[in-house]
Amino acid sequence: MCEFDSKVGLNGQQSLWSFPCILDEEKMNFFVWLGDVTLDKFTKSTFLNLVSFAEKEGAVKMILVQNRDHVQKDQFKKLFSVLDAIRVDKKGMTKLMPGGKAKRYMQKHALYEIELC
Repeated sequence: MCEFDSKVGLNGQQSLWSFPCILDEEKMNFFVWLGDVTLDKFTKSTFLNLVSFAEKEGAVKMILVQNRDHVQKDQFKKLFSVLDAIRVDKKGMTKLMPGGKAKRYMQKHALYEIELC
C-alpha cells in the first residue's frame, strides 16, 4: 500500500490530493483509489505520474476505483474514455475480487481498467 500525492505550485511542493494505491503482486494490477475526488484534483500530470509509477513497479493494468454515486461521474466517464479506461463489468469485478467480496463492492464502487503494457 502506498500514498501517491498530486503536487502543485511552481516548485511542486504543495500537495493537492493523495491517492491511496495498492499493487496486487500476483496479478500485477495497480489499484488507485479515486473515491470522491473531483476532476480539478485528478490532473493530467497526476495521471501520467501514476502510470509511470505503476509501470516502474511492473504493473500490467491500472484500475481506478471510484464511488458509484460520485457527483461528477458523467464528467469522469468522458475523461476515462479519453484515457482508454474501460469500465469493469460484474464478471470482471468478480475476477478481481474473489471470495464473495465483489457483490458488496459492486453496489458502492465503479472500476475502470487501463492496460499499461
